[in-house]
Amino acid sequence: MKAFSLEFGFQLLYFKGGSGGGGSSGDVDYPDYMKTWHGQMLDHAGADTPTSSLTDVMNAALGSSPFAAAVAYDPDADITALEAVIAGFDTIIAGIDEPVDWAALFTQAETSIDGVSDADITADVAAFAAEQDDQLTAVTLPRFEAGMRDINAVVSSAFVIGRSNIEGFRDRDVARHSSKLRLAVVSDRQRLYLEGTSQMLRLLIARYTWEESYMRTVIEGKRIKIVAKKEETDVNLDIDESDALWDIELFQHGGNLLASIGSGVVSADRRRRSALTSAIGGALSGAAAGAMMSGGNPWMALGGAVLGAGASLLE
Repeated sequence: MKAFSLEFGFQLLYFKGGSGGGGSSGDVDYPDYMKTWHGQMLDHAGADTPTSSLTDVMNAALGSSPFAAAVAYDPDADITALEAVIAGFDTIIAGIDEPVDWAALFTQAETSIDGVSDADITADVAAFAAEQDDQLTAVTLPRFEAGMRDINAVVSSAFVIGRSNIEGFRDRDVARHSSKLRLAVVSDRQRLYLEGTSQMLRLLIARYTWEESYMRTVIEGKRIKIVAKKEETDVNLDIDESDALWDIELFQHGGNLLASIGSGVVSADRRRRSALTSAIGGALSGAAAGAMMSGGNPWMALGGAVLGAGASLLE
């Protein structure tokens, strides 16, 4: 094993014109099998020739930078949309006037609710009065008059006063019925108005909540869009740059092959997009998810941002 290693080492370090330290000319030579392999890899034993030189490729690349026409994503439209939705919500909040709004809701409830009208009350009182008249004519007065005839008091003042009292009681009952009916209707109407006002107030409060949720959703969506569009621009630039450098970098591989016989290769410096940009997008989407689940709790949103960023860095 030692003899083979020494022999292989002398073959690798063999110098033209002498042994060990090199010849008088100082030229470096290599074993025939290495030169044969190297020649085959370079030009297939002289059968292949390059179709383009490095100068040709560099001339073609000059003035064709993918960054020349590249521009960053313009978030102005998204920012304008964010400001508009925030301003709209601010206008709604600023327009709240509790006494005026409540009175307006009550008026709207009073207008919208179709309750018992005065005509309905009048008709009901008239029907009740007619019922009382029928009772008075058919039952009450005949009994009274028969009793007065039995005591020969038909032409007395007691007859006139008694009949007047009976009719007065009839009028009193009709008036009482009308009063009770009107009070009941007014009370029930007010109850309906208050219930209607409460329902509309609950809907109004729910609308404010919906508006706030909509505003938050738009803001988070626009933020994520801005970051996503920036990432899209960055990735497109990376692709364009890699495409523009592809031909030139091929010469680096060729240079490595030329230098491989003397172990003088270098590694290609391939550009890779930083994961930080994606981490920003992940943090924003995580914050949005945290805010949704927490109802706006900032600590939950922060936790979502950290989880989102960590998940994106692991990809």
